[in-house]
Amino acid sequence: MNAARAVALLGVAFATAASAQTVTVVEYYNKTLDAYFMTGRTPEQSALDGVADFQRTGMTFQATATAAATAAQTRICRFYIANTSPFTSSHFYGRQGVDCESIRGQNIPGFSWEDYDFATQQPTSGVCPGGTTPIYRGFRTAAGGKTSNHRYSASQATYDAAVATGYVGEGVAFCVTAATAATTTPTPSGDACGTFYFPGKQISYQTTSTGAASSTSTFVRTYDPTPVSFNGQTATRIVDTPSTGSPSYTMISDGATSWSELGGRSTGSSGTQETYFSPPIVFPKTMTVGQSISVNRTVTFNPATPTGNGTQTGTIVLTSRESVTAPAGTYANACKYTINTTTTYPIGSTSNTRTIAWVAPAVGMVRSEITDSSTVFGFTVTSNSTIVATAVQ
Repeated sequence: MNAARAVALLGVAFATAASAQTVTVVEYYNKTLDAYFMTGRTPEQSALDGVADFQRTGMTFQATATAAATAAQTRICRFYIANTSPFTSSHFYGRQGVDCESIRGQNIPGFSWEDYDFATQQPTSGVCPGGTTPIYRGFRTAAGGKTSNHRYSASQATYDAAVATGYVGEGVAFCVTAATAATTTPTPSGDACGTFYFPGKQISYQTTSTGAASSTSTFVRTYDPTPVSFNGQTATRIVDTPSTGSPSYTMISDGATSWSELGGRSTGSSGTQETYFSPPIVFPKTMTVGQSISVNRTVTFNPATPTGNGTQTGTIVLTSRESVTAPAGTYANACKYTINTTTTYPIGSTSNTRTIAWVAPAVGMVRSEITDSSTVFGFTVTSNSTIVATAVQ
């Protein structure tokens, strides 16, 4: 089961979980989303303990079942939030009488009501009543492909550590009868989808084209991390070297949590041709299945070409994780992308391209299937290409 959907489905399935007088709330870390989630629902905890992408952090606290809440306590409700832009797969815990009814009554797109989870006492001016333990809350906004996320901490040290990693401290959220601080420091998944840039790798490919022109060719892809100047920006390069002819370069800007495609450069007998993308597409380095990136950019050529500059629109979607086989080997849990783009030029030319690409984490693209339908002055030409990895070093 996809980790992101696991929480969403569990939230619906266990919205009416049976209650007892006392609830043990458990915190989990989702290594694919690089996000935290907590639940007081025992069936949900049992299910998450069986999902590889979720792991307990050791943080727990004792709360009261909503049916047993006293007059001095506040029931805590839960919403599941799912949005595509900015990407969100998260939960919000609100207070009865303050947040729950207001949010539910607004019918906010992407918010799904998941009932009440537990009950606690509340702080007064940030201070908990005597005999209770504070639970702190921090918030991280959605950025760089990461979902927005609240993290709750049972110790000042964990709270401070979360703030140091980018969470904004929001102070004390709950006051509970007993709590255990987190004991582990999880790290994000090493097989995350989101990048096509793998310095240190070298992959050999074979391309087979059919349709308007049938051909077979080979090239080798390498990654040059040495900074170069490109269109006034600093870039590194994905280098494709054909068996005959000169290399071509995809220019990128590589960051800690995302990378951007700036354009390309090729050299031939007629000189050097550069292509600039404005604005560059930003690829988050951590994506989840179903996440989509919008394409809406101008394609500028230097020197100018007879077609003129183009406008490109479309989507890049992480469709699934699946096993894929190429001559270089079989790659389990590869990231499968579906890319649909339409490029138009002022001369009346339009190109519709559909690409399905499989990217093996920590390796690179191992298979790609491309269909292109181009119309020029009313004439349409269709071509198909398959690119497969034949060797990986």
